[in-house]
This record gives sequence, C-alpha cells and structure tokens, in this order.
Amino acid sequence: MINDLRGLLEALDRKGRLRVVNNADWDLEIGTINELMAEKQGPGLIFDNIKGYPAGFRVATNLLHHEVGQRIAFGFPDDLSRLECVADWKKKWNGFKPVPPVEVQNGPVKENVLTGNDIDIFKIPTPKWHTLDGGRYIGTGVITITRDPDEGWVNFGTYRVMIQDKTTLAFYASPGKHATIMREKYWAMGKPCPVAMCFGQDPLLFALSTMPLPWGISEYDMAGYIKGQGVEVVIDDVTGLPIPATAEIVACGFSPPPEEDSRPEGPFGEWQGYYASGTRNEPVVQIKKLYHRNDPILFGQPPVKPPVNTWFPIPIHSATFLWNELEKAGMMDIRGVYVHGPGDRIIAVVSLKQRYLGHAKQVATLAGAFLQGGACTGRYIITVDEDIDPSNLDEVLWAVTTRCDPEAYIDIVPGFLTSPLDPMINPDKRARKDYTTAKVFINACRPYHWKDKFPPVNTAGPELRRKTLEKWSDLFANV
Repeated sequence: MINDLRGLLEALDRKGRLRVVNNADWDLEIGTINELMAEKQGPGLIFDNIKGYPAGFRVATNLLHHEVGQRIAFGFPDDLSRLECVADWKKKWNGFKPVPPVEVQNGPVKENVLTGNDIDIFKIPTPKWHTLDGGRYIGTGVITITRDPDEGWVNFGTYRVMIQDKTTLAFYASPGKHATIMREKYWAMGKPCPVAMCFGQDPLLFALSTMPLPWGISEYDMAGYIKGQGVEVVIDDVTGLPIPATAEIVACGFSPPPEEDSRPEGPFGEWQGYYASGTRNEPVVQIKKLYHRNDPILFGQPPVKPPVNTWFPIPIHSATFLWNELEKAGMMDIRGVYVHGPGDRIIAVVSLKQRYLGHAKQVATLAGAFLQGGACTGRYIITVDEDIDPSNLDEVLWAVTTRCDPEAYIDIVPGFLTSPLDPMINPDKRARKDYTTAKVFINACRPYHWKDKFPPVNTAGPELRRKTLEKWSDLFANV
C-alpha cells in the first residue's frame, strides 16, 4: 500500500486520473474548479503556481470523491463490487489486532521546521472554498491528533479548521466527538489541550479519521493492522504527540479553554449542501511549531453539494460499522448493509432473510439506535429482503414502491441525536441546543405473515443466469 499523499498522486497519474492546473486563484477559483470537476466525476487535481504563492506550494483536490482514488487508498481490487468492498472491510475489522506506530527520528515532514516569529500559516496557499465561507479553511482533508489525558491513547479525527491569523486556527468539533471529549478533560484540569493538525498525509490515515472507531482504539493502530506494519511517526517535542513522518504539513500547538481564547468560526459550506451552522465562537489552536515538506502539498477535501459525495463513493466508514453492530447485537441472517445519501450517512439499507415475525422491524430499530450523533445520520432506515442488493438504490426503491404499504410499514420516531450541522434543526430548537431529530423506518420487506403468497419476481433464477452467462460469455464480455 502507499504511504503518503504523493504515492496516491503517482498512482492516480499512472491511471490517467490526475491533472495539473496552473495559475488559479486561491480566492474561490480553486474551490469552484474543484466543485465542477467533482460534479463531473473527473480526475484528481494538483494546483500549482497559485496566485500570490511560489511555485511548488501546491493544493491537491478531488482525489477521493471518485471510486478510483478510494480503491487505491484502501487497496480494493477493481473487480470487487461495492457491496463486496464493504464485506471485505467488515472481515478486516473483525480480525483487528492493533499494530502500534513506529517512532523514527526523522522523516520528510521535518524538512522544514518553523518556530516563533517564523510561523505563518498563510505561507500555505489555503483556498476560500465556497462563496459564503467565513474564511480560509485549511482543514478539510485534515487529521487532528489528540491524546486522552487519563488513558494515554492517541486519537485522530477529521474536524474542520479555519485560519484565524498566522499562528491561530479554529478548532471546530461536534459534540460527542473523541477530540471534543479529550480537550474538555484537559480544560477541566485547567490545562490547554495538546493538538497536532495534519493537512496532507497517507490517504488511509485520512480515511480512518472519518470513521467511528470505538473509544480507546487508535487510528494509528488500525492503520498499522491494515498495512501489515506500523505507521512511521516522529514525536513533536512541543506537544509530545506522534505525527506521521511522511505528512506534508503539520501544525502543532495547544487549545486553551474557550474562556481564555475563542474566535468566530463559520459559516462553512458543509457536506449536506448548506451553510448549516452559522457563525459561533469556537475554541482555537495556538500554533507553536509548523512542519512542512519541501514543496508542500495541501490536501483539500472540501464538501460539495450532493449528489457529489464529500467522503467516499463506497460507504465502508458507515456501512461496515452498522453491519458489525447489528450482528454483535444478535441479529441473524443479515445479508448486506449499505448507506446512501450525502456523506454516506443518511439512508441506511439493510438486506435480511426474514426468520420471524417482527424481524425486519427489530433490525431497523437497532440500526436507528446505532446510527446517531452526526448530522442527519441514519435519518431513513430501510429494510429489504435478501433478493435486494442494498448497494443498488434502484433495486431498493423498487422494493420500497412495491413491497411497502405506507399505512402499515412506515414509522416516524422522534428524539434521536443529530448535530448542530443538521440544516433541519429549527431556530427555536437550535437556540435551546436541542439537537434531536426524528427517524423514518421503512419496512420494504415482503409482509412476513403472507410472504410466501407474495407475487413472484419475473426474472431468471440465479442458476439459470449463471449458466447463461457462462455459455454466452463472449456476448457479455464488453458490456
């Protein structure tokens, strides 16, 4: 597997999926070019000779919006279907054995180390991505590294980061996120929270930072397990935090309690397609050391209005988690799980073989409980029979429209946790910080009590299809 951002760029280039763009402006032009290319599922982009910046200080975008980039990052073969990719990741996760990072004394990230008056985060050509953004967001494809002060384990997650001034960054994280919990522990002790923010790194590290790993499991340990060897890290002597040795740009410093320093942050065009959370005072990180490679590359993963997917085309970060949790809860005969919609969060589909009356509703209810916390997460939960491919939204909609009686098989249940980024939090609820939402449960399985009498499907059976494809393989070879 590749070990840094440059490896991903080289792999995309070999597949003809990379273009260099010269002389673009950081002020909205880079963001708009990226948006248009993402909408067209076009190639990855490297912006160089950016207006006002020296050649070599680059921005890379549109690397993981498309399936080619994701398959490279995760090591998925091209011939593996999307649902098979989810199942493969599920198998890997169930065999997880932590492989801790390996400390090294040096690495490319230390090619340039700035301290004191030499620190100026504006030397990195950070775009203003969207028209109404409140500032320049250096942290879109970011991993933010923190350590729990009580248990000592290292976490990283993806939280948006806005430049405040040359040595200060906004540190927005939604309630309940691991970094939020950790920093509040430091603040309760009257201490600032040590933080390292990486703005270009091994794409697998970024991918893991977007996933809901359980409390206490370090993304470094998971990455080492997936790679079969520990991730090389160097220790920042200011914060004591391990940072990826091959990272492009890393800002290390401290986040003081918000009563000591907080700044206006937002608005920001988010993955739901809206400027949903307005402008509020948020905690900051005061940069004490800035690392960057020679000719550094800022990795941009700015949200783009749906149906473009901000994160990954194959929802292994949400579907795998849900599939595992359902099976751990004792739900039998789950045949597949997939998550559709913006951010791969909103429409969860579970395929199952019904074994008893109420089986589908039990699965749906548990899925709704497991999928919560992030904005809009699991707002629609759909259960379908085992003959439906949950990754195929056309098949799912066919099941919903032909096997679901809206009067009897759709339930709306209020009171689930969402987040301040949810655009459907009305102003009154937002004012009292009531970040809850209803969820819709759609049972699109054949009615259990008369499923054997349900009209049969007018398609050739699996064995007949297999034999036909084998006999007429030349006919279908290039279809």
